[in-house]
Amino acid sequence: MGSLHALLLRPLGEARTWRATLHLLGGVYWAAANMIVLVLGVTVTLAPIPALIALGHVLGSVGFDTPAAGWLVIVLLLMIVPAGVLGFMGTAYALEGCARLEISWYRSVHGIDIPLSLQLPPPRGPLLPLFAKLARNLLLWRLMAYQVVRLPVALFAGALTAFAWVFPLTVVIVAGYFFIGFTVASLTRPGMNSGRAWDSAPVMLLALLVPIVPYLVRWMFSWHTALARRYLGQLSADQLAARVYEVEQRREDAMAAAETERRRIERDLHDGAQQQLVALAMLLGRAKRKYDTDPEATRALLEEAHRGAKEAIVELRELTRGLSPPVLADRGLDAALSALAARSQVPVSIDYEMERRAGRTAESIAYFMIAESLTNIVKHARASRAWVVVRRAGALLRVEVGDDGVGGAVLAGGSGLTGLADRAAGVDGTLTVTSPAGGPTTVSLELPCES
Repeated sequence: MGSLHALLLRPLGEARTWRATLHLLGGVYWAAANMIVLVLGVTVTLAPIPALIALGHVLGSVGFDTPAAGWLVIVLLLMIVPAGVLGFMGTAYALEGCARLEISWYRSVHGIDIPLSLQLPPPRGPLLPLFAKLARNLLLWRLMAYQVVRLPVALFAGALTAFAWVFPLTVVIVAGYFFIGFTVASLTRPGMNSGRAWDSAPVMLLALLVPIVPYLVRWMFSWHTALARRYLGQLSADQLAARVYEVEQRREDAMAAAETERRRIERDLHDGAQQQLVALAMLLGRAKRKYDTDPEATRALLEEAHRGAKEAIVELRELTRGLSPPVLADRGLDAALSALAARSQVPVSIDYEMERRAGRTAESIAYFMIAESLTNIVKHARASRAWVVVRRAGALLRVEVGDDGVGGAVLAGGSGLTGLADRAAGVDGTLTVTSPAGGPTTVSLELPCES
């Protein structure tokens, strides 16, 4: 009897029953909100199509003979087409945010971990290449399909949950009220309740259905969870496809960053050091011609050439700041960091513990990340000290650069750290910046080791 009581009545008082009920009832509104986002996004994205058709009809009737008509077409195209592109991109990032909120809800409320398969590229860089990346992302289209499939499922599950709880309880409560009334009447006036024995059968049946409701609710919640896993989570094939896509995107970003750096070096060499060396050669040529006839003019030209040579050396050092120093390849990251700390204008403590080297690529990226971070500390942080921690954890190289400065650093577009973040992503690494106002600032890097 006790086991039957536990089987039927205990689920009514368990927290997961009511969490599942809340999920199913609230899921109707959440699914509707996501669907509204999708519909609005699709509307804005496809709005240029009827606009272009209408424009074609208007211009077809007016004609293209005047220059004003041509300019009108160009202006309208520049207004309409970007609206559709931005509408699609806004929808993509909004749905990704909704998916992350939903997964966070599953994790925090239900203790269910669903790894999100969708990883959109950060919204930075040229508009059209970013739009092309989003449009090629099959996982994004799967997320949109999830919104279409989930809404009718949520409506059905929410309605069934509400009916399963409300109807049996309402009937039992109302029937119980009348049953008590008739029982009291039969005690005070015998015969009053005669002929109403038929009321007890359906009431008892519905009362027996109430303990079944928690099992029904849990079953529908598991259905919801399976749907979320199917469309939001990573199956084995999806994991592989997502991983390949992510690595391809990261390598593209790394190649783009490397090409940008190569062009910068080429431009700086041409516009800076090369021009200075040409001027230096001309000064030396003039000094050579005046050597025998005008020693004073020769001395002045040599002094000017000496200043130009020193300026060229300084510029070449600044230019090669993004290239690997020989000590890094010869003696490793530890020796290179010691030299880097010795040149820093802010005192730097080095905490380096690695049993063996991490590989040339990992060490190179780590070195430049540390160099860029120390440069930023000197320029912006107003710090009194800085520290560098280098560790190897299994197959990962972990680097941390911190300072006690004013904080407020961000990983924004155009900064040196952004390029390093792209380089790290190209080898499946990550770079993060933690810098609250008032400090301290911490730049963390994780890279896979090559050995």
